[in-house]
Amino acid sequence: MDFNEDFLHYVWKFRLFKLQNLTTQDGESLEITAVGIHNSHAGPDFENSKIKIGETLWVGNVEVHLISSDWIIHKHHTDEAYDNVILHVVYKHTQDIFRTNGTKIPVLVLKNLISAEVISKYSLLMRNLNWIPCEQLISTVDQFHIKNWLSRTLMERLEHKIEQVTALLIEFNGSWDDAFYIMLAKNFGFKTNALPFEMLSRALPPQLIAKNKDQPIKVEALLFGQAGLLSEKQVDNYPKTLLAEYKYLQKKYDIKPINTASWKFMRMRPQNFPTIRLAQFSALILTTNHLFSTILETKNVDNLTKIFEGLSLNSYWDTHFIFDSTSKFSSKNLGKQSIYNILINTIAVFLFAYGKFFKLPNYISDAIVLLETLPSESNEILIRFKKLGLTTDKAFTSQALLQLKGSYCDQKKCLSCGIGIKLLSTNN
Repeated sequence: MDFNEDFLHYVWKFRLFKLQNLTTQDGESLEITAVGIHNSHAGPDFENSKIKIGETLWVGNVEVHLISSDWIIHKHHTDEAYDNVILHVVYKHTQDIFRTNGTKIPVLVLKNLISAEVISKYSLLMRNLNWIPCEQLISTVDQFHIKNWLSRTLMERLEHKIEQVTALLIEFNGSWDDAFYIMLAKNFGFKTNALPFEMLSRALPPQLIAKNKDQPIKVEALLFGQAGLLSEKQVDNYPKTLLAEYKYLQKKYDIKPINTASWKFMRMRPQNFPTIRLAQFSALILTTNHLFSTILETKNVDNLTKIFEGLSLNSYWDTHFIFDSTSKFSSKNLGKQSIYNILINTIAVFLFAYGKFFKLPNYISDAIVLLETLPSESNEILIRFKKLGLTTDKAFTSQALLQLKGSYCDQKKCLSCGIGIKLLSTNN
């Protein structure tokens, strides 16, 4: 057999076998009124099933196995929780099975009822070494069906990110401002420096920044100092001034910098160096007040984008990407793609979470509209999906596809995927 028990669960759940003229192993007529509710916890596989055997309608549970003897191997014959099983569904019948009171359980054998096509498609999905299991088949699924499934995977992605927001709210005693500050800082590190940015935000509370916001040089000193990027070896006046300020503030507030080695500069474009991102983050903090409240009140992409555009960095960064090394002038402002990344991965998430938490559907709607308006991200995963014919022009779709790849394709959860289920159906 080129499949496991999960496959049989799937076949039973979606009735992907011949349904006409069914009989039990003992020859009694069998009709399936309801397959039941799939149980992912302890106990029989399907609950509240309705099966007509002969002239009697039975209501109870269904247990599914590859072979009948698995019932004994799994020790169900000694477990009274399985006494309410009304049908034993197996691929191959090897022996009769009895409840703890000695009564025999009817058996439905699927071996000759599942089409070779269903088994073949499942084997192809599970065995192939393509980028995604259905790479050779996904083009046969209609776009309308794919779009509907992606709407669900997007919601899954947002719900997963809500869990991260909830964890931060618990950690910071319900403070949305603190939770937003942590996640925004992490986003400023983008993929490569997300962790050190998060470490920095935890080592430098926003309340401490607020106390020094009237003097930009102090805020910059706190950020670069707590980042561990200031050194006695630096020779330019700007980093030397920052270090002097930081030493004073470090002693005043009894704070400790994070490990300098946490930051990554290698294989990065200079515009993405953590020094530049920190300068941008500093400028954002200095030019905005009550940022999370502002986000909640801002209703469209253009106005949200303006919050992050044209940040006024210290003039030192006009000619530097790192300390003590001059460079040709280039814009050090956040680019459009970077701003869109922040809007997608922080702003939309917090709007959605806030709406869910306080039961305010308008914020949930704002989050969805934001994702439907913003252009798609651009990365290797999305480029590969595009080559397979999946349109990724908006963030709504690109976020859904990223969820699909990570939570279904990479884990070969084709039997839980709407696209996989459609492919495994005999009639696409």
